[in-house]
Amino acid sequence: MADRPIIERISPLWLGIGISGSLLAILLASETALGRWDALLAGGEFDALARVSSGILRDLRLAIVHCLLAGFLPAALLQTMRSGRRTVMTLQGTLDCTHEECETLAASVRLSTRGITILGLAGFALSFATPYLVPPVPEALWSPSSWNPEVTWHRILGPTISVMQWWLGYAILTVSLRMSDIAKKLSHIQLLDPAPLAPFTQLGLSNALLLIGAFSIWSLTILETGFGKVIVIIGSITLILTIFTLVIPVRGVHKRIRQSKGIELAWINDEISKQRDAFQNPDVKRQSGDMADLVAYRSLIDSVPEWPFTTSTYARLALYAFIPVASWSFGAVAEEIVGRVLF
Repeated sequence: MADRPIIERISPLWLGIGISGSLLAILLASETALGRWDALLAGGEFDALARVSSGILRDLRLAIVHCLLAGFLPAALLQTMRSGRRTVMTLQGTLDCTHEECETLAASVRLSTRGITILGLAGFALSFATPYLVPPVPEALWSPSSWNPEVTWHRILGPTISVMQWWLGYAILTVSLRMSDIAKKLSHIQLLDPAPLAPFTQLGLSNALLLIGAFSIWSLTILETGFGKVIVIIGSITLILTIFTLVIPVRGVHKRIRQSKGIELAWINDEISKQRDAFQNPDVKRQSGDMADLVAYRSLIDSVPEWPFTTSTYARLALYAFIPVASWSFGAVAEEIVGRVLF
């Protein structure tokens, strides 16, 4: 137990809940200590579907979203690395490696310090430009003296969230590419039994869910004034990354399937050619039905999909697409309920 790496000892779920829960508790406590609730309730601002949102409530909602993202992103990052390494161990039989060899291979699923540093700096720098995309833009955007308590949370957590988003995207692409390379080490491909290849597809779906999960939290701001452009940008990037996340891990498997199909079809065609020669030579003995069996087998092999995606894969992906809508709907309903209770 003591020899297990820290990445396996920490639960991504509890990490995310712990960070977000702590930040939300501190946020609510600070709002209470500063007497912000009196100003909020006095303004009668609770309107979940307001056409124009402004004031303390808008800033508080954005602060809550920041707290949720600050917990979700590091948990998603940890889950990405954990899933990549566990997928390698799941493939031990297919990779035909010993437990020690698979552990070494799993340990190779890691992020480079250089990549983390460069992307972290890029995310940190871009975080200072993001607020300018959300109108109305204050005159002294980065002057602490102009921040109210809620905006202070935006300005402090914003750069951290931006860095974590870049790291998450980098981690998902790195793990996906590494798994594609590992597919080259598969000892064999069972064309008629895709089950051993399922971990590659499951990894892609798992990482896609993490990306959509992050966007779902961002979607809580969709009705906030000025956030339309930001949501479109984040949604477009999420869509592109989701497609890459699904395709890249199975790219190596796709190549191996094509290679195996080519070898198998070449053998079948060779056998059919021999049967054809037997037809033309009456002196050669042959068994009835051999040609029909070969033709049927060739048709069966030719129908094997070259991508390890099944109907359930597309069904799950379609279900994931509704998560942002469900997230926004839940947030709007919850706020409406709070508004009715308080007013």
